[in-house]
Amino acid sequence: MLKTDNCATATFCPVCHHETDNGSHLEKEERRRIMSKVIVLTVIELARCGLITPAMIKE
Repeated sequence: MLKTDNCATATFCPVCHHETDNGSHLEKEERRRIMSKVIVLTVIELARCGLITPAMIKE
């Protein structure tokens, strides 16, 4: 199993964190969809706060 990169982190409230990690109400794909969305929203907020600077991808 591959370990998730530490950069793929997300901010959750405790209830949402528990439900996504350990709850029984969500299917595997729904959990992945939620995590992907929340990771992106967390990165956006970190950039807005000036805590990270997005890198430009050179082609």
